[in-house]
Amino acid sequence: MPNPADRTLAHVLADHAAARPGQVAYEYLHEDGRIDVITYGELWRRACGLAARLPKEGPALLLYPPGLDLVAAVWACFLAGVPAVPTYPPLMGAADRIAQRFARILADSGATSLLADPAILALIPVGDVPLPPVISEAGEPVEPETLPRMHDVALVQYTSGSTGQPKGVVLDHANLIANIRAISDVFRVDRDIRVISWLPPYHDMGLIGCILTPGYGGFPVRLMSPVHFLRQPLDWLRQVSEMGVTHTGGPNFAYDLCVRRARGADLSGLDLSQWRLAFNGAEPIRPGTLRAFAERFAGNGFRPEAFLPCYGLAEATLIVTGRHFSPGDGVAEDGRVDCGPAVDGHSVVVVDDGTPAADGENGEIWVRGPSVCRGYWNDSDDRSFGELDGERYLRTGDLGYLRDGHLFVTGRSKDVLIQSGVNFHAHDLESAAVDGHPALRPTAAAFMVERAEGEQIVLAVELARAGADVDRATIAAELRTRVLAATGARVDIVVVCPPGAIPRTTSGKVQRSLARTRYVAGELRGEVIGDRAAPVERFLAGVFAAVCDVGECAPTQSLSSIGGDSVRVAEIAAILEDALALPVPIEVVLSAQSPREVTARLMADWSERGVSGAQVAARIAALTTEAGGSR
Repeated sequence: MPNPADRTLAHVLADHAAARPGQVAYEYLHEDGRIDVITYGELWRRACGLAARLPKEGPALLLYPPGLDLVAAVWACFLAGVPAVPTYPPLMGAADRIAQRFARILADSGATSLLADPAILALIPVGDVPLPPVISEAGEPVEPETLPRMHDVALVQYTSGSTGQPKGVVLDHANLIANIRAISDVFRVDRDIRVISWLPPYHDMGLIGCILTPGYGGFPVRLMSPVHFLRQPLDWLRQVSEMGVTHTGGPNFAYDLCVRRARGADLSGLDLSQWRLAFNGAEPIRPGTLRAFAERFAGNGFRPEAFLPCYGLAEATLIVTGRHFSPGDGVAEDGRVDCGPAVDGHSVVVVDDGTPAADGENGEIWVRGPSVCRGYWNDSDDRSFGELDGERYLRTGDLGYLRDGHLFVTGRSKDVLIQSGVNFHAHDLESAAVDGHPALRPTAAAFMVERAEGEQIVLAVELARAGADVDRATIAAELRTRVLAATGARVDIVVVCPPGAIPRTTSGKVQRSLARTRYVAGELRGEVIGDRAAPVERFLAGVFAAVCDVGECAPTQSLSSIGGDSVRVAEIAAILEDALALPVPIEVVLSAQSPREVTARLMADWSERGVSGAQVAARIAALTTEAGGSR
C-alpha cells in the first residue's frame, strides 16, 4: 500500500476522504439487525468536527459503547494530534469497579478532555472525581491546519484488567503504522477482503487489528458488540456466511464458545467456505480447540488451514508473530501450537539467564522492532526492557521456545493470568481475596493450571490458625465473590491450606510457580473446595451449574461464588431465552446473580408480558420431559 514513510494514519484518512468520499469505511451491526454505515467522507467530516473542539494539550479520554461514535472519536484524536485513551464503558461488570478503574485512568493519564457518550457517562458513579471538559457532539467540520508527525504519541493503551494501578502503553504513529503494515503482510490484506469483528474496540486486537488496519488499507469492516457475540456467538458465524467474510477471528475461548453453542443448532444454511483467515491470539492457543472447531464446522465449508495462530501484546502494538496453521506440523510434540516467525522488521529472541537460548530451549520471550512501544505513560520504570548485543528489547514476561525461527509459547509471566482474553495480575486476585478476611492469613497464591476443559485459575489461601473450626466451603464461596467483584476474574478452584503451606522465598515472597507445581503434583497441603448444590428456581440453578461447569448450584447461591463471569452470564441468558422462548435480559442475570433472585425478576417481567408462572412451569416441565425421553 503505497503510503510515504512519513505519512501517519491522519494523512491516510485525509487521502481516503479526498479520493473515495462515498466509499463505506465502517458498518456497525446492532443486535436487532439494524446496520449503521459511515463513509470516508462522513467519517472525515465527523472526525474534523470533534478534532476542532479538542484542547491541543494533554490526552483525550474516550468513553463510548462499541459503535461508530467511538471510531470517529479515535480518528478525531489522530487528526488533532492528541493522544487517544480509549477506556471500557460500564456495559458489563460491577459499576463501582468500573468507576474505580475509570478514576485511576483519568488521574494517571492527566486527560484534558473527555470524549464521551452522555448516556454512558451517566452510568458511572464518578462521585467527587473532577472531570475534564466533556465533549459529546462534533462542532463544525474544520479541517486541521497541520497533521501529526510519525513520532507524536497517537494512543495510550491501558493494559490492566484488574485492580492494580493501570499502566498506559505509549504508542506513537510510527508504532501503529509499522504494526498495521505487519498485520497487512501476514494476513495477506487487499481491498477485496471482507471483515467482521466483535472484539472489544478499546485496545490492541479490536482497535488496531480491526478498526485501524481496515482504515489504513481502505477496505470496509463490519463491527458488532462483544456483548452481542457473548449472547449469540453463532450470529458471528452467520455474518461470516451472509457477508462472505474472508478475515475474522478472536481469542481461543471464542472458538470454544461457538462449538458449545453449536450443539443441537441447525446450521444447515451456514456457509464458511469464503473464510480464509481465522486468527487466534491474545490467550493460550489449544490444539484441541482448533481441532474441535474445524471438525464441527467442516460440513459448513470451514478449512483448518484458515487458522492463523499468532502471538502479540499491547507493548508491541499488537502482532509479533503469526502464520497460517498447518494440520500436519502446526503442533509440536509437547502440544504447543506454532505461532510462526517474527513479523517483517522485527526480531524475537528467547532468553535464558541473560543469554539467548538454543533452538528448542525454553526461556523468556524478548521482542525488538519498530512496533515496540517507547514505554509507559507517567512511568520511568524500564524493568520491562533489556539489552542484548547493544540492542534494546522488550521483555514480554511470556515463556516459549524457538524452533527454526518459529515461536512456540509455553507459558506466561508468573504474575499475569489470562482468562477469556483478559489479563489479570495474580497479586490483585490475592489481595482481593484475603485482605481483611478474619479467618485467613494475608497470604495467597493465584496461578493457572491446565485441565481437560481448558486453563483454570486456582487460588490457594492459608487459614489464620491451624485447626480452626471454620466452614471451608463458605470461605471458598466468599473468596470467589470477593475476587469477581473486585477484579472481574473468575476463580475456578479454591484451596484452603493450613498456616505455612504456601511456599515462600527466604525473604518471605510467595512462590507462585512452586505452589502451582505442588498443586499439580498433589503436594500442596490443603482442601480443594468445590461448590455444593420451586421448579423454576431449580431449572435456573441447573442452567447456572451446567454453564459454570459445577456439580450443583443452590437457588440462593450467587453466580460469582460458582465462578460465573461475563462470558458465562451471556451464555446463561442466551440458553434460557432459547429454551423458554421468553426474553432474558443479560443485565438481569448480571445484577441479580442468584437463581432465586433471577427467577423473581424474570417472573415479574414475564408477568407484565402476560405470561403466568404456571405457563413458565409448564414450559420447563415439557423441557424436562423431552430431556428425559432422549436419554
